[in-house]
Amino acid sequence: PPSGTAERGARHRALMAGKSLRRRVEDAVAEAIADHDPNQRLPGRDYEDVLYDVADKVFSTITEENRDALDDEDMAYIARKTRKLVAAALDALDPPAPPPKLRYAMFDRVVCNVGGERRWAPGTVMSVLEDDPDDVTGQAKLPYVVKMDPPNGRLISVPKDVYDVCRSEVCFGQRAGALWFTLFCLPQQPAKKSAARRFSVGDRVACAVEDESNDYSAWAAGTVLAVDHSVAEDAAALVPGREWGGAAGCVPYQVGLDAGGKVLAHRDEHWLVRDLALQPEGPRVDAGGTRCLTRLVRRQSAGGDGWEAVDHHTRKRRACAAPDSEEDDE
Repeated sequence: PPSGTAERGARHRALMAGKSLRRRVEDAVAEAIADHDPNQRLPGRDYEDVLYDVADKVFSTITEENRDALDDEDMAYIARKTRKLVAAALDALDPPAPPPKLRYAMFDRVVCNVGGERRWAPGTVMSVLEDDPDDVTGQAKLPYVVKMDPPNGRLISVPKDVYDVCRSEVCFGQRAGALWFTLFCLPQQPAKKSAARRFSVGDRVACAVEDESNDYSAWAAGTVLAVDHSVAEDAAALVPGREWGGAAGCVPYQVGLDAGGKVLAHRDEHWLVRDLALQPEGPRVDAGGTRCLTRLVRRQSAGGDGWEAVDHHTRKRRACAAPDSEEDDE
């Protein structure tokens, strides 16, 4: 045939192949939109904006690379970009509700239900309200991401902000199963028994304990009954597969509470046990926003005639400038 006819035929085939590829790209984007908008809430205009925005980009990339099919990288981009655009369009329709009020904040100490033989394990809150990777709509949030203590040492997602899934790390003893929680929270590599303790038998202390709701915590007054208190016998009966000899079977303090009962302090830390002369009884963390957790506190002195800085770990205090004073700015 004449060369012109062959060229027109080639152009026609190329055109049809391009149309076919474009259709496959748009079909992939449409399927992704359906995944991220299962209730079909997107108005037609927004639907077309997402469809053509993503399809144009992918089709252009494939054409520039002289390919004739979608690859895994294209599909990953479609899923990622579509999710972002659909979420933004849906947010514009219904402004997102304010984030839920959480019980814990960054760097709070918690105990999480991790299942398995150990079931509960302590850790530190590293992030709050993270996107749930299992939610294709991009709307759901995970309350917390927690870094577990050794030997786990891994990040876990906390799916619900409820007591049966995540609770405060406190001095346990007031609730059923308290010794279980004390043992789960004991460091796997405890300090030597000879390590100096901050308190002695008879000292008056404030202990972190569960509040009445169990959702928050309070500082409760008490007296140190024992230092480096052994729980080895009971621990061996509850968790026979672990070595409880020596320091491994001891907790820093046993404390008798003024309100009745005893609690165990599994760590000699300021966020668990404080000097009662420096930390009065009262809310530690509560629903009203109280957060009495920091090691260093600036407050008015007892006489009200000046300010002092208190270190709850060393139990030392010193005079300091008032907040926002010129001396403080320097």
